[in-house]
Amino acid sequence: MKAKLVNVFSAERFGGNGLTVFPEADGLSTGEMQALTREAGQFESIFVFREANGFTARIFTMEEELDFAGHPLLGLAYYLHQTFGDRDRHAWRVRLNRRTVELTSAWRDGRFTATLAQGRPAFLRTLTRDEAGEVYAALGLDAGGRRNYPAEVVSTGLPYLILPVAGGLERVAFQVADLSPLLASHGAKFIYVLDVQGFEGRTWDNRGRVEDVATGSAAGPAAAYLHKHGIALGKTLSIAQGRFVGRPSRIEVELVIDGMELADVRVSGDVIKVADLAFAA
Repeated sequence: MKAKLVNVFSAERFGGNGLTVFPEADGLSTGEMQALTREAGQFESIFVFREANGFTARIFTMEEELDFAGHPLLGLAYYLHQTFGDRDRHAWRVRLNRRTVELTSAWRDGRFTATLAQGRPAFLRTLTRDEAGEVYAALGLDAGGRRNYPAEVVSTGLPYLILPVAGGLERVAFQVADLSPLLASHGAKFIYVLDVQGFEGRTWDNRGRVEDVATGSAAGPAAAYLHKHGIALGKTLSIAQGRFVGRPSRIEVELVIDGMELADVRVSGDVIKVADLAFAA
């Protein structure tokens, strides 16, 4: 079985977030896709199915299938452009388990950039001070980051608990074996610790064992949070991630404003091919 390894949110090989694209997914079972993702060893993999009216994709982490994710879809846009594209710029529609997403892909000045329209963000829940304090404590942080801004659950496809801090991202240290029950009690799937001064974030699997390099599905909610609370000025911003795992990355976000409302969040990043892979059938 053929596959492609790409780096997302980087214009240079061996930077950004790695992704394995499996373009020959027809006939694979869910168990086989999960096993291939673990074998590939990247944080996420995406499996592509060609249909008469377009493309379907399924996304897996090392632990589970996701209904939505950011950097796998940007990496998929690279594969679609390189395989089926005949112009410098293309638009794609891809059906996921629960929604259809719109992607754009473009070559410009020798760099490839992909964009994912994440749609209107949903602000699902604002934590009380006591509730937020429990989350800060679970990560070994004091409550200083919540003096001015609340902890809030925001989603553009995956619900993230945005936990604001004022610097000090290096001080995060998991104090619980698994964040999942605490996050679930607030309607969140994952946590995103966001430095509201430096526009930099960190996120992990819920056991704190693996830190993600650059998270497109979190960057949209983070940008929406910054906009809602008057921290982000203007319609474009850049979020840094990956510094603590030695792969500094940049996630570009465009905020689409309709009247007084935030109508769409568009997350972009560079993508570059690393290698062609082959797995035994």
